[in-house]
Amino acid sequence: MIAPAGARRSVLRHLNVATVNADACAEARSRQTTLPPITTYRWWARRTEAVTGALIDAANIDQPGRLVVADPFTGGGVIALSALLRGHRVYAQDINLWAAQNLTTMLSLPPADRLEPAADRLRAQVANLLDAAYATSFEDGTPATVAHTLRVAVVACPHCSDDVRLFPSGIVSLNERIDTGGNAGWLACPSGHLQQGPADRRTRCQTCNRFIDPAARYTTHRMFRCRCGYTGRIWESGPIRWKPVLVERTSPNRREMGPPSDAELIAAADASWPTQRHLSPISIGTETKVLRRYGMTRWDHVMPRRQQAVLNALIGAADAAGAGDRAVASALHAAVLGTVEMAGYLSRWDSRYLKPYEAVANHRYNVTTLSAEPNVWGAPRSGRGTVGRRLSHLAKAGNWYAERLGRNPKIVGPIPVGQRRSAGSRRDDVRVVGGSSTRLLAVDKSIDLVCTDPPYHDDVKYGELSEIFRAWAGLDCSRLEGEAVVCDELVDTADYEVTLEQAFREMRRALKPDGHLVLSYANRDPAAWVALFGALQAAGFTAIGYQLVHAENDADPAKAHRRACNLDVILDLVIADDRPLARFAPPAALGHTEEEAFCRMVGTAALQIGELTGPWRENLKRAVITHPFVGRKSVTG
Repeated sequence: MIAPAGARRSVLRHLNVATVNADACAEARSRQTTLPPITTYRWWARRTEAVTGALIDAANIDQPGRLVVADPFTGGGVIALSALLRGHRVYAQDINLWAAQNLTTMLSLPPADRLEPAADRLRAQVANLLDAAYATSFEDGTPATVAHTLRVAVVACPHCSDDVRLFPSGIVSLNERIDTGGNAGWLACPSGHLQQGPADRRTRCQTCNRFIDPAARYTTHRMFRCRCGYTGRIWESGPIRWKPVLVERTSPNRREMGPPSDAELIAAADASWPTQRHLSPISIGTETKVLRRYGMTRWDHVMPRRQQAVLNALIGAADAAGAGDRAVASALHAAVLGTVEMAGYLSRWDSRYLKPYEAVANHRYNVTTLSAEPNVWGAPRSGRGTVGRRLSHLAKAGNWYAERLGRNPKIVGPIPVGQRRSAGSRRDDVRVVGGSSTRLLAVDKSIDLVCTDPPYHDDVKYGELSEIFRAWAGLDCSRLEGEAVVCDELVDTADYEVTLEQAFREMRRALKPDGHLVLSYANRDPAAWVALFGALQAAGFTAIGYQLVHAENDADPAKAHRRACNLDVILDLVIADDRPLARFAPPAALGHTEEEAFCRMVGTAALQIGELTGPWRENLKRAVITHPFVGRKSVTG
């Protein structure tokens, strides 16, 4: 079909989808290698730079020159970073001050020759404390460093009052990683006795003679069974106590896993460390309620006192180590505060690959019964998520950033959203704003492209997940009012749609007449799509095109055996007016998957935004809920 003369056209027609998808798949498998600056705050879900960069480039074809690119839901900051690397001016905003602060740090990363000396100064200031906390010896007396201290949760059986050690499975920890030949290690019998043995066959407990199956699961569905025969829920069995059972000791050329020595038990005990500052209460929310259920009511309850003491010392020393260099001090703080995600009562131990998992892995607070307290700074051969490892990554990221950018950018922020609106100085490369995007600081008709990734309905509750970081950073930990996320009884789908509409109205106000709003979205809940379409139309936008792109790592174990969304629907919208439109849709594909068919169906429906009438909400809900990709998933909203 030939477009009418003067018709507005979608920027999505410029995308080479095959190339974008190939690049996105490669990036999704190794995010920190492809885009090193994101190591500044790793846990935030992000679209790939391959996709966001391609969208910005596509818009730049129709609007040549230096653009003003805005991302009002900036979150992980990839869109802002992509635009800055391409030489555009950037307006980035997020309701979550933790995200806004970390984005400012990420876009201001210093090169290694500035950061590494500061990292050395930081470590020197706490060297004596680190020795007191983690210096140890191998079993043969050779000096070593404590890398991790593994603790098992212990409860009193409500029936017989005996202590029950809640090992999650028969295998507690291999002595060597399974991918390097490890096939023996520490095993637990159903009664909680610990011994060494093979990990590939059943053996008998040397204490009680019960069989030990390394593959057995002891706490499935957070239930346990006592030797007396009682079966119950863990959280209903009274206070949890934590008993150190294994210590990982390392040196540059050696690793050893074994029961703690008397000296290691003393160093790990809370009584050996001064009382640390009390942090704010843990809120009652969709994600946080599991922590309170297990007896953690303040944020300082999520880790042992030794970890708190080292962490607090590093926080207190970071500014002095920065020696007046604001960007360096910010990077030091990011590394120190980022390690909070390895909280020693929430970090789960991987028994086969000998590594801890983050407290917010897979965007949920994880409650485990076999926790791993890390050496906060990091130890030889072992340092995942630790301060030392993070600083090493940030130094490399700073060099990558400086090489790619070729200059020192002018980053301003985070600016409170309550300030007076302004266009900002043309000398500023990036303005970072903290506050709800229902109000933008950008002036009318000042933005060429809004490229964003709005909250996905009830998918990830960043406000709750960031509380653990905000608490240690000394930020306000109360609920983020105005956050566009559905959660329990606090925010329903109608509230979500209202908030999105207010934000989209602000984007419409700030867009230039020929500007575009390009957004990505993925969801299997019909209520989410209905709310998105309704908010966009009510805000005065009309759809001009859609495209499908690969967005996620489909090899991610968290997505295995699940109907996860690996594709994003990209929508291109413009301000509704009387000008003719040449709508764009991707050509039909042969042999597409159920997910692709679903996304095409939703994308085709999205092309009606601006002209939706009649019972469109009911029709869209029905189309989504009956699609094979969605199946019989319950409808909300």
